[in-house]
Amino acid sequence: MTTLQLPDLARPDAGTTLISEWIVDTPDRQRRAGRALLEEWGELSARFRPEAFLRLSCFASADGRVLLSVAQWADDDALLAFVREHRAEMVGSIDREVPGIRRPGLIRCRLAHTVVPDGVGADTTDVIVARAESGPASDAVRWAEATADRLRASPPAGAGTAHVFVSGDSTRGLLYAPVTQANDVAGARLYRLLGAVTGPSPGTDDTGPSGGSSAF
Repeated sequence: MTTLQLPDLARPDAGTTLISEWIVDTPDRQRRAGRALLEEWGELSARFRPEAFLRLSCFASADGRVLLSVAQWADDDALLAFVREHRAEMVGSIDREVPGIRRPGLIRCRLAHTVVPDGVGADTTDVIVARAESGPASDAVRWAEATADRLRASPPAGAGTAHVFVSGDSTRGLLYAPVTQANDVAGARLYRLLGAVTGPSPGTDDTGPSGGSSAF
């Protein structure tokens, strides 16, 4: 059995990252939707072999209400083309399995800051995610800078390498950080990695070309 590993969100070949939260409401629906999401991405990756697709990681919120997906691509144009052509097919299949999923929207992100605290290195599959929602373009950039500065000055207890993202239109920000213990980061939601699907290019991930790993 392959050991689950968090994605490397600072990998140099990732030109764009797509982050999405799905509201599913219950732990049972969360489990079923997570399995369906990983199966659909695995099938699409194997069938179409998009060379720019690196990895999709699926996370479940600790409260059982939300799924988080983090898709890493080498090229933004390739990501947009793939989503336009295949997302409706994938979503339709998942909705037949788990009707009524609410999807607030996708965020195409660029990595703005990576903060490595002293003593990082503990293994974990738990992460916290916090958002700064839409506003003027300059607000998200300032939020990202202020968040990175705060993490450097006073990292949360048990936090690993943190990544701060800004959306492609610079109106939204997002913090993603592995954690090894509970913390009190304001507005953050705790997630645990459920599984991952990797792209077709050799060396994209430890799980192998078009492979995957899952906690299911």
